Amino acid sequence: MCIAAGLVGGEAFSVDASLIKADVDKKKRVPGEQPIAWPRAEEASRAVREYLAALDAAHDDDKDSGGDTGGSARAGSRGNPAKEVSLTDPQARWITRPGVDPFFAYDANYLIDNKAGIILDAEGTRANRTVEITVAQTMVERVSRCFDLWPQRLAGDTVYGAVRLLKWLVDRKIIPHVPVWDKSARYDGTFSRADFVFDQERNIYTCPGGAQLTSTGTIDQGHIVYYRASKNDCSVCSLKPKCTTAVVRKITRDINEDIRDHVRALTKTDAFQQSRRERKKIEMRFAHMKRILRLDRLRLRGLSVARDEVLLTATAQNLRRLAKLLCRAAAPLALACPA
Repeated sequence: MCIAAGLVGGEAFSVDASLIKADVDKKKRVPGEQPIAWPRAEEASRAVREYLAALDAAHDDDKDSGGDTGGSARAGSRGNPAKEVSLTDPQARWITRPGVDPFFAYDANYLIDNKAGIILDAEGTRANRTVEITVAQTMVERVSRCFDLWPQRLAGDTVYGAVRLLKWLVDRKIIPHVPVWDKSARYDGTFSRADFVFDQERNIYTCPGGAQLTSTGTIDQGHIVYYRASKNDCSVCSLKPKCTTAVVRKITRDINEDIRDHVRALTKTDAFQQSRRERKKIEMRFAHMKRILRLDRLRLRGLSVARDEVLLTATAQNLRRLAKLLCRAAAPLALACPA
């Protein structure tokens, strides 16, 4: 309906996620590493049954791949064990942030069109940054299948600046207006990676002292390449106290660092600044969701219900916005009509 009314441009999208508190008593929890005696299926609540079914599915997947889920604290995923597990809604994730009391939560993921802030897709997930990246890809592809919309640019915050998502966007000819997720900067007064100059043709880094850092070409963890300086160069360098306390200086570089450099260059363009301003519309949708529609805390428990609540809330927001914008457009016509 919003597309038919001309409220969706289809050229620029924004993606983001917002935490929603789970409907649980946070006192009813146990440490994630502690074995849990769950009730039998016929005695368990729906949320607990969902959790146990997800664990069984993850365990079967790990069996097929020769892995191990590592026990009941995995919450149906093959990541690190949860710090805390809720006994009433085990799929909710324990969130700890500086200055805020810890709480259990889910994520509401939105994908909006930047023209009028219409929500194109929404999904409730467990609160996890890795999941946010995967869901962003899923929502873009789902919108393409459902509405035949494919954006020219996608805006997001630093969470979406992981090289995996940046490469996925560039390969699909979507311009990523996203700050690059980069932890290479140092704040102890020593040289950061940005102080070293990379020569693409020669595949070497040059340090501030003029020495070269070379690589054997070995790829670690599937995406990291190490560049090391010569011991002879580092031992006589007057800048070593500002560089490293190790015997030699080492620099890491992602195999897709050229994509990260390309995205960094985009931050200096006017189009990036426009996307940054337009991305505020998705923050407004989340504020509306929590303050007006009162979804700052879920009404029910379980991941499936979290998905339903997020989707229904997004639908209500679109209907309200559709009615508001159509009435605003119709008002001048009504005034112009003769009595």
